[in-house]
Amino acid sequence: MKKPTRKQRTVMMTDSDWQDLKETAAAAGMTVSAFIVHRLAGSAEDHGSDPRTDARLERIERSVRILEEIERLRLSADDETWEKVSAIVEARMEIDRKLD
Repeated sequence: MKKPTRKQRTVMMTDSDWQDLKETAAAAGMTVSAFIVHRLAGSAEDHGSDPRTDARLERIERSVRILEEIERLRLSADDETWEKVSAIVEARMEIDRKLD
């Protein structure tokens, strides 16, 4: 079976939209082309998802993980304190999940 040929396509958008698209694709770790194709392929399954929101949420998640690691290192001299903090955070997250 012959491999499909990729062809260049043209889209029109504002410079601001293009910049947003580039940033969103970069945040997802993809080229703009790959990001567009990926989002279009997934669009039939995911009508309500906004790729910019998804990318922002991924950046927020990474940031939170970094902050968690910083706090873990800061409190590492006292493992008991870290365990208490972790338990409080887990309990709060469980309460938040029940409220959703």
